[in-house]
Formats: sequence, C-alpha cells, structure tokens
Amino acid sequence: MPKIKPFNGIKPNPVNAGNVVLDIENLSLQEAKIIRQDNPYSYVNMLVPKLDNVFLRGSKNELAFKKINENFEEFIEKGVLIRDSKPSIYVYRVTRDGITQTGIWTVTSIDDYLSNKIKKHELTRPERETVLIDYLQQTGIDANPVLITYGTVPAINEVISTVCQAQPDLSFSKTGALHQLWKTDETSKIGTLVTEFANISSVYLADGHHRAAAASLLALKQRKLNPNYTSDEEFNFFTSVYMAFDQLIIYPFHRLVKNLKGNSTTSFINELNKYFKVEHSLDIVAPDKLHHFGMYMGGIWYKLTANTFLLAGCDPVSILDVSILQNHIFKAILNIQEPRTDPVISFAGGILPIEDLVEMVDQGKEKVLFTLFPTSIDQLVKVADQGGLMPPKSTWFEPKFQVGLLIHKIN
Repeated sequence: MPKIKPFNGIKPNPVNAGNVVLDIENLSLQEAKIIRQDNPYSYVNMLVPKLDNVFLRGSKNELAFKKINENFEEFIEKGVLIRDSKPSIYVYRVTRDGITQTGIWTVTSIDDYLSNKIKKHELTRPERETVLIDYLQQTGIDANPVLITYGTVPAINEVISTVCQAQPDLSFSKTGALHQLWKTDETSKIGTLVTEFANISSVYLADGHHRAAAASLLALKQRKLNPNYTSDEEFNFFTSVYMAFDQLIIYPFHRLVKNLKGNSTTSFINELNKYFKVEHSLDIVAPDKLHHFGMYMGGIWYKLTANTFLLAGCDPVSILDVSILQNHIFKAILNIQEPRTDPVISFAGGILPIEDLVEMVDQGKEKVLFTLFPTSIDQLVKVADQGGLMPPKSTWFEPKFQVGLLIHKIN
C-alpha cells in the first residue's frame, strides 16, 4: 500500500507559470474577482468564472460549470496549459525562507482511502464533500492535491535525487517561494516508485481529508454507472503529493476567545490554577515544548504548564495540547462545548505572526489569545494508528499547494 500510478499531467506553460497558478488558502470571493480582472491567465478562471450572460437558460451553478469547462479548454487551446503526452510521475519541490521540501506528485487509488490503507485523523463534513463532488463531477478537474506522509524510504529518495539532477520542467517564484517540478516517464523509475510505495506498511493523510473523501465518493457513483469498470480508470484516482515525515512542517493553530462567558479575570485565572501552573512572563510566550501554552490577556503574557495529572492515561487524543485546552479550559471553564460552531472561539494558523494576534486582543476584538506548540508527527501517527480523530484545527501543514500547478483530469 498505497497503489499509485503515472498520469498525463496538465501544467502551466513554463513562460507563464507564475501567472497561472493560484494560492487559494483563505482566498475570498472579492479577491478572486480582482485577480480574474487583473490576470486573464490565472487559474481563478476555473474557480470563479466570469459569466458572459447571466440570462442564459440554466441555474447559476450550471452556467458557472459550463463557463469553467469552456475556460479550461481555451487555456489548453491557447497553450496556457499543456498536457503531457506520456503518463508520468512527478517530483515537486518548494523552497521558502531557506527551507526546502520535496515530494512525489502522483495519483492514488480511491480504494486505499476507502479501505483505510491511507490512515486518516480528521472527520469530514458532508456539506463540504457535496460542494467538492459537484465540482469534480461537472468539470473533471482534479487540481488541488491531497498531502500524504510516510516514513523515509531510501529507494524513493534515490529516485527523487536522480530525477532532480535534470533541469526542472517548471521553475518559478511566487509569493516568496521557489516552485520546481520535474517529470519522469521512464519505465524503470516509475516501476521503482510504484513498487516502493506499495511496500510501505503505513501512510497517513496529512492534509486534504475533504478532497480525498469527495474524490472517493464520486468514484463510487461513477462505478455504479460503469459496472464494467477495471479500477484503473482516472476517476478511480485522486491527485496526491507524498512527502516523507522529515519533509513536512507542522505549525500550530492558536486560539482566540472573544469573552470569558461571565467569568471575571480573577476567577478565570483561579480556575486555570486547578489545571495549570500559571506564571507571568515579560516576553511573548511562543511555547517551545509540548504541554506548555502561552496566554495573553489584558496586556499581560502568562505561561501555562499543564499539571502532570492531565497527561495521565494512554489515550493519544486526550493528551494532545489542543485537547488539553479544549477539555480543561474551553469546556470546563468557559462552557465551549463545540469549538467548531461556538462563535466565541476562533482559530489562527501558526504562520500568522503572533504579534498580529496580540494586536487583535489589544484592539478589543478578542479577549484572550492562547498560543500552542505544534502537534508532532509522532502524535499524529499514534492517533491515526489507533483509529482516533484529532480535534478540529489541530495541525497546520506546510506546504500548501498552488492550485493549477499540476492537474489530473478524471474524465
């Protein structure tokens, strides 16, 4: 496990790649429209298309999907996007702030997701799956890869090293990062990669649970419509980037709370003392180890250290720092039962500077900031191996991928 295979990737013309690809992390509809207006080559045209005539017959969704398909074909015809003639497996590398991360970009069988050969650690929401399924079904465009991680395999590293000795097929800089892509259609290298991945005992879905779920559910629908399917059709695979454990970076999700739910500052800190050692700090508290937390409130930084009794037991989920905060502060003291839906709590990915979050508290937009140490890959593996589920907003994985950099067509 897992089953991977080469595919005919569709990628930007090298002369214009930086204008085509798009970072959709936290992309708003208004920002998308501005990009579309300023840059006719942007992949945003396959996400938020401009409708030429909204009075044409059909729902707005139907018209949008029709326009997306037209835009995609136009990008192919004009050479903005180029389809590789031979099925290939790709090596992707991103370098930012002196840190380089490299992985294998391929497609993965949905059967490995459905049978849990690819181990998961998050719940998915049906409403998000429905939106993604609709997009995939109407366009056939699979352009945002799932991130999967695994323990280092020397033979895979050797193939990566050999492939990267050649000039990359794509190399461009965008938003402070250098993106590079190599393809290999050599039978021997592809055979090695397919075999070595099949021999890995455990792989873990790091980022993209909803995308993997949507692709798998759509494939099941397609199989019903194609009872003679072979499992090798493109709709039975989803685009994936595999990165070894040592290639990933995990940032924390910090927590912001709008109010103390009727608690005074004094009573709140008194309650905290039941579960944590609470100390004042003259400096910003960016925790440097597990089970240590920072708290900023009323212009004062505090260092919180979890009491040892909170770490008792063998359940790998309950001793996650995000679980400790949820169970012993948000739930026990602030009565925040469901962090996914309670408007009092919000989350900030760890790439956002802590100083920006402090400013939100100082301006009165938030009452309290909690800073965390990142969840470790070892913790994630333990949770996934036991079939557990991580609490919401437990991990922020890097890299995030530029959409449109390498496209897998499923129809």
